[in-house]
Amino acid sequence: MLDKHCFLILTHKSIDHIYTYAEYYKNCNFYVHVDKKIDINCIKSKELKNVYFIDDANRVDVNWASFSMVQATLNLMKFALKHDSKNGFFHLISGDDVIFESFDRIKFDINKIYIECYESPRHRYRVRFNTMHAGTRIQRNIIGKTLTILYKLLDRLLLTSEKCYFGSQWFSISRSDLEIIIFSNIDQEINFFKNKLCPDEHFFQYLILKNGLKNKVANENKRFIVFDEKYQKGSSPIFLNFETLKENNNKSYWFSRKVLPNDIIKFLQMRGID
Repeated sequence: MLDKHCFLILTHKSIDHIYTYAEYYKNCNFYVHVDKKIDINCIKSKELKNVYFIDDANRVDVNWASFSMVQATLNLMKFALKHDSKNGFFHLISGDDVIFESFDRIKFDINKIYIECYESPRHRYRVRFNTMHAGTRIQRNIIGKTLTILYKLLDRLLLTSEKCYFGSQWFSISRSDLEIIIFSNIDQEINFFKNKLCPDEHFFQYLILKNGLKNKVANENKRFIVFDEKYQKGSSPIFLNFETLKENNNKSYWFSRKVLPNDIIKFLQMRGID
């Protein structure tokens, strides 16, 4: 029986709270990809039977908003699928996330993929054009930002019927659906997205559509995430404090992000998971 929840964690920092969760949720598996730029020995501080790290050969040097994020996710998914055939439900989270819901009470509808997948003309320039600065060091400096603005203008000037599908990269999916999208021939999609901007917010949405799974899209990812235009111009979620976590703990969310370590500790103590 496929009854295990497993957590796929992308991180570049300490995961002390993940170890705490692993000790509490002993029937769940935790798979960790540590950014290759980071000394894994600084993070791999415990040996637990249900915490597994991607080996160095499959670790990726992850850069913000580049295809490296997608590649790291693919490596993590393939590893978790192969590692334990009883892994039935897969949750992609970051090292800044907390778990809201107790996973022995979660009702995971296998007829749903808990992902955001919206048609978004505003983001069409990302999937329409290969860009010279995607995934490079200049993507976030003034030169890269200027190039991005030019691609946005080009998208408006050159009429097209092409559609763009967009959503958060963080999602939850059943084993059967994950196997469909991962083990379909994805070479074409990999080549298509390699030189695109922010491909992590489009890649898996396109795989879901390609494989005829759109009817399973829940258009909610069960993550409590808050964006604010005052923080990085709304391009990244804000860090949530303990009071905000406490206020939203009893709602229908499974996870919350992003949270600073001190607030994670307070939240775990409140939940009695420390």
